[in-house]
Formats: sequence, structure tokens, C-alpha cells
Amino acid sequence: MPQDFDAGSTDPSQPPEARGSWRLWTTEPRRLALTSVGVAAAGLLIGYLITVLAVFPSQSAGADLKRVPELVGRSAEEARSRVERAGLVCEEVGLHHPEALGTVVAQEPLGGQMAEPGSPVRVTVSLGSKMRPVPDVVGLSHLQAEVALERAGYESELIWVDADADVGEVVGTQPAPGTPLGLPGQVSVLVSAGPRRVRVPDLMTRSLAEAQATLDRLGLRLGEVSEDSASLAAPGTVLRQSPRAGVEVARATRVSVSVAVAPPKPLPPELRPDTTPVVPDTLRAQQDTASEGPATTPAPADTSSGG
Repeated sequence: MPQDFDAGSTDPSQPPEARGSWRLWTTEPRRLALTSVGVAAAGLLIGYLITVLAVFPSQSAGADLKRVPELVGRSAEEARSRVERAGLVCEEVGLHHPEALGTVVAQEPLGGQMAEPGSPVRVTVSLGSKMRPVPDVVGLSHLQAEVALERAGYESELIWVDADADVGEVVGTQPAPGTPLGLPGQVSVLVSAGPRRVRVPDLMTRSLAEAQATLDRLGLRLGEVSEDSASLAAPGTVLRQSPRAGVEVARATRVSVSVAVAPPKPLPPELRPDTTPVVPDTLRAQQDTASEGPATTPAPADTSSGG
């Protein structure tokens, strides 16, 4: 007699009861979820085993790894010896650096890490500071000198000294111009503060701005500024000064000046004050009477012709 064949079963000879039980197991939601969890757990276990066995070395393989020695700060010779004793290969590269010549300033891999025998260890060895000649900034203002030194890669330190040069002018550097100096480095800039004693310059007929610039250049200071509106000189022109020109004074002495200014503009008629003198009434009456002339006295009547 022919048997029923269940398409969901791979075995045609399987009894119908067994086939029904299998369909019930695989289609019931709760048991289907349990089946999915079991499959996922099996996948995680297989992945873990692959990672442990294939990616990470076994304990026996880890025993062959070499610890990279700490090399930064040591000399190139000592670093090379330590790398070779560790069973590794030292690869050196030079770099200009402020550290002393021949000192290891960097390494890869870092000290303490593990590496396979014969692996390269790259070390960076200092070639010393890069040298450049100190720029010649003598004769420049201290502001110009600072810019020039900064562009050359140096920091500047200003030192004010007594000198016959104008105030603020660079009179020297330490180290001297042209001396090779490592980068980065610092250059001391000697700046003139002016001489201790200064002759007062002649400021007459100069503008106030020119007078102040001249005083600043010599290390003197502008003192009191008074105004003179009676002068015919151009406004802003120095008319007088104290102390007078040619007098020798100490540095930072103040020089007072008098400057011409334009006279004030006259007020319009409607804003001018009334300057008409006030005359008392009694005096005004007397003046009016006097202006009319003396009073005429009538002539006496002639009585001699009467008879």
C-alpha cells in the first residue's frame, strides 16, 4: 500500500506521528525561540575559539616574544646595544633637536611593549640644534629687531643700556651678530636708553608733534604746554621753551613749551554782550535840558516914550 509523503520531512519512511511531532516542535513559538538561542550560543562559542586559537598566540607562542627596552634619553650606542641584546633589530634616523647630540629622543615600538624576535625597533637620534647665524639688527629700532629675530626663529630679550645713540636704537646683541646659534634660542638685544646727560635741542619754530618726537629720541620728556593766541605764527608752532636750547640736563628732564594757537573767532552781533553805558535818569534829564540851549528872557517894556 502506498505511504503518505510529508514534504517537510527528508525521510519518506518516517511515520506520520513522528513527522507531526517534528512540525509541532519547529513551529511552536517558544521552542522556536529556544532553538534560535541555542544556535546563537553555538556561533559565539565557535567565534571565541577561533579568536583565541588563531588571533591571539598560544602560551607557547607568547613565550617567544621579546620585550622592547626603554631607549628614550639614552645614547645611540647604548640604545643599539640594548636592542641587539633583546633579539631585535635597531633602525636609526636623525633629527635636529634641542637634546644633546646623539641622544635618543623617540622610539617605536614604545618601551615595554612585546615584539617578535628580529622585529625592527626604530629610534630617532638627535642631531643637535639646527644652527643659524644671529641676524645683524644693530641700528634698527628695538621693535624692528624683535620682528627680525622672530622671523629667524629666535626669541629676544631687551636690555636697556646707557649709550649715545637715540633712545630705542639697538646698539648690540649677545651673542654678537653672525655668531652661529642653535634653534630655538634666545638673543639679548642691547637697546639705547640715551646718554646720562643730554643737551636740550632747539625746538623753536617746530610743530608740537616734531618737538615731542625730538625729545623722545634724546631721552627727554615734554613738560607743560601753554598756548599763545596773540602770536602771528602758524597754529601749533613752538614759540618758547624752557630750559633753553643748548643747556645740558639729566636724561628724562621735562622741557616746557609755549605753542601758538589761532585767536578766538568773534561772536556774531546777536550774541555779543550789550556794552552801552547805563545813564541815570537825573543825568539824562540834565543832558536833555542842556541840549535844548539857554532859556530866552523877555525884554523889559520901554516906558520912556510915554509922556
